[in-house]
Amino acid sequence: MRRAGEGAVGRSAGLLVAALRAAGPPVRLTALLLLAGCQPQARRLLLLDMALSEPALLNGTVKPWRGEGYAVEYRRFYPHLARSDLARYHVLLFLLGREPEAPSDALTAGDLALLTEWVLRGGVVVLGYDADGEGYLDRWTANRWLEFVGTGISIGDRLLEDTVTRTPTTTGRPQPWAEARTLGDEPLGSVFSPFPLDRNNVLATRDSSQLLAFTSRHAFVRAPRTPAARPRAGVAAAARIGQGLVVVISRHALGALGPQFRSTTAPVQQLDALERTRDFLAALARWTRRPAEWAHVPPAARGVPLSLAQAPVPVELAPPVMTPPGGVDTIELPLVPDPKLARATNTPEWLRQQGMRVLWTPLFVTRDGRRAMRSGAALDSLVVLLDVGGFNLVAGDAGPESMDSLHVRWEERDAVRRAWGDAVKRLQPTSVAWIPLLDYGNARHAAADSSRGARGEALAAPCAFDSLLWAEGLPSAYGALGRLAAEQRTLVIALGLDLGGPRSYSMGQEFCDAAWRRGLAVLMRGGAAGGGWDSLPYAARYPALRDAGLLPRYYRALEDEVAARATVLRDRVLKQRRDLYFAFRLAQTPSDWFTLGLLRGFGLPDRPLLLFTPEVWTRDLLALHRARGFNLVHAVALVPPSLRARDWSGVKRLVFDESDGFWLAPEDPAGPASGRRLAQDSLGRLLRRLVR
Repeated sequence: MRRAGEGAVGRSAGLLVAALRAAGPPVRLTALLLLAGCQPQARRLLLLDMALSEPALLNGTVKPWRGEGYAVEYRRFYPHLARSDLARYHVLLFLLGREPEAPSDALTAGDLALLTEWVLRGGVVVLGYDADGEGYLDRWTANRWLEFVGTGISIGDRLLEDTVTRTPTTTGRPQPWAEARTLGDEPLGSVFSPFPLDRNNVLATRDSSQLLAFTSRHAFVRAPRTPAARPRAGVAAAARIGQGLVVVISRHALGALGPQFRSTTAPVQQLDALERTRDFLAALARWTRRPAEWAHVPPAARGVPLSLAQAPVPVELAPPVMTPPGGVDTIELPLVPDPKLARATNTPEWLRQQGMRVLWTPLFVTRDGRRAMRSGAALDSLVVLLDVGGFNLVAGDAGPESMDSLHVRWEERDAVRRAWGDAVKRLQPTSVAWIPLLDYGNARHAAADSSRGARGEALAAPCAFDSLLWAEGLPSAYGALGRLAAEQRTLVIALGLDLGGPRSYSMGQEFCDAAWRRGLAVLMRGGAAGGGWDSLPYAARYPALRDAGLLPRYYRALEDEVAARATVLRDRVLKQRRDLYFAFRLAQTPSDWFTLGLLRGFGLPDRPLLLFTPEVWTRDLLALHRARGFNLVHAVALVPPSLRARDWSGVKRLVFDESDGFWLAPEDPAGPASGRRLAQDSLGRLLRRLVR
């Protein structure tokens, strides 16, 4: 027996078909395109990221969701909810910020109001918090909201670790693996063997049935006095709120299948285990589309009043806007790289045949907090390791900032000259090339303005457009390196800049006066910003740009300015020697306006830039960068324990398929090899096995 409404629906459909048949071909084509482009709300997912991540860095995060049928849209430069989002999207993937430990945007009171309305309307909210020492503000704010709506879920502040796990990573910090809790029928009812899930904090729940995944039996957190055991602690949890669903998991776990704004902790020797990670994340995405399966997690209980007065940093109390500001684009993810750009162009013959095999070691050592020259015996030992390990490059900080005659005493300049002479004397008879670098943190000799974050706070890094930095520090250091390269044409193959220290830049900055004046000048020339903006205080600058939809143009102006200044530096060096390459060590893959500006400025069409990062998954990412005009090759960081693998296929795939070689820093106390040293002869023999 047919329902009463079915006849009316059928008659309406018949009338629509008849109308389309009677219409001409242009009308039919237009109607079909409109219908095809109309995605139902249940299949749309909105991705917001308080860290304003480069879209390519979110490919790994969104692929499981796209694979399960969601149309993923990313709004980068307005990472807050608007009221119009409620009607357009069903799932919200909300990646929380890094404040106050690192600059970024942060949750507002308006976000919390719309989050509540989102789930009460039957939507799905996935909160991806920042772990591993950052993001305390948004974790605190999210916890207040989770209490308010009665989820019974609380996000801890300490990172889970497991020293029993013997799975080396490029960061040198193995993370405990996770296990999924069997939950109802398929998809989360499937049985998953333990799998890597990147960085996670402890999730406390009111009821164990809220857990979707938990950590290993040997996991612990580093409490203030002594490590505290956290066996099988929760790392993913959920709760029902009305007809909606809230899922809590770390943003690193959500992005475990690809590069992120912080390097992933993929297990170098067991990359195949990430297939199980992919299965779990895909099952989680599929589960959010099956409301009947949500009954296996308990509903929310009575909440508590929401109070934000005790926040570690004041929470922005602005109400939600009706629609996102104009000038802010929403793009579809994931981005698809061009297979033709999987490899760099104009790569030299030695790189194509051998790849980069880099020993990373500074020219000086630190004793009692002071820099000292290496002894002759230490340099001889270094040369032996280069030979035994089959290295073709040696790179590291060469202290060129100490060659500045205006700011450095002659004794220190003389020590650097002698250190360079000793290095040249021992490296010249070998077949190894040298890449001397400048540590960006040492480039400025005098104090100047600090960098400013999104809240207007002063940061450890100098203002990116500090006049002393660009007029004296960087030109002097690069000039000294250029003279060294001109004298040692057969030994020095490239000059480098080390940006791997704490004084780097991100998308949550730069709002110092020098940057503000330059960015604002570009906006005013285009008629986007009016009078009065030049007098805005530090704390008002980022919100003003964000709410006016001007952040994309502001950051583009900063990137262009950095590129122009870097081009001047590059051309000065090339006047001393035309065939030099340029290298960069980064703490993560290039994604912020400052790093991208440097790469644009130093880039050359006839030779690639050399990148050294700990990131595992770079092939697709670099292909996307090459589509934008960046000619890059990449060496991935290795830790000595990863060379003890019985099966070398995973390590070789990582080094020679995903990347163009490796770099190893066995002496760096803060690097990926810290605390896990091998004897030099053992290390050299293992490296000899690592060939294409």
